[in-house]
Amino acid sequence: MNRAVLLGLFDGLHRGHMSAVEELKRFDGKKLVLTFCSEGFAPKGGRGLLMTDERRRGGLLNAGADEVIFKRFSDIGGMSPKEFADRVLSGELSADRVICGENFRFGLNASAGAEDLKELMRPHGAEVKIVPLVYDGGEPISTTRIRCLLEAGKISEANRLLGYAYGFEGRIIRGSQIGRQMGIKTVNIAFDRRLALPKKGVYFSEVSLDGDVWAGVTNIGERPTVHDDGEIVIETHILGFDGDVYGESAKVSLREFLREEKRFGSVRELRTAVEHDIKTVKELISHE
Repeated sequence: MNRAVLLGLFDGLHRGHMSAVEELKRFDGKKLVLTFCSEGFAPKGGRGLLMTDERRRGGLLNAGADEVIFKRFSDIGGMSPKEFADRVLSGELSADRVICGENFRFGLNASAGAEDLKELMRPHGAEVKIVPLVYDGGEPISTTRIRCLLEAGKISEANRLLGYAYGFEGRIIRGSQIGRQMGIKTVNIAFDRRLALPKKGVYFSEVSLDGDVWAGVTNIGERPTVHDDGEIVIETHILGFDGDVYGESAKVSLREFLREEKRFGSVRELRTAVEHDIKTVKELISHE
């Protein structure tokens, strides 16, 4: 069977990545993706990942890949460009076609690019398809650009580049019960701490829970009014929901930034602010 291999990191599986995946889907044969384990690379500046390995694998398979192969960076990062082409792409993967983005770099010290890959694969009779970058607003879509938008609280813009709403998945855990004491019940989600956190603050969100989707008001931050331990939590009030969901899995997707997190003078002031946040979300929903 003919085999195509798509190369890249695909952190976030944004619209630019999906353009390359669409190219892979057009191939008539086995469709492979070769990527790195997350522990093998780290975003610049200590920033978090946009997506876990598990979500990357699932997203790529759902998008049309037949198999996703994860390599540790230490296993191939020290190879020369020719060694990577000969041993991995041609030898191990028997690639008849290789697909990569125009900014793809490989080999020791990232010394080679996409055009070099064409020359290196030619002796093996393999075609190399270079996928152009995807632009939005005059700039190429990239994970770095998306991380910067998240850090600035520009969640709507980040979501546009991603092609979906950024968020977190995990089990619902018990918190400090402050929300319950205020009469505004909230749930806390146990999220993967390796993921990129957006700007601290309050967001209009959607909560996927047991097959249903609910509107929510999500606070991401340290809750300075009621805590001083500095721990970052993701805490959500689910509009119109009052069930007991501790221990269940949920996904919180961020839709719009509402306001920055702040320390209020009292719990009463905090409650008033949260009530205003809920009102704002209801107004946003009514205009959709």
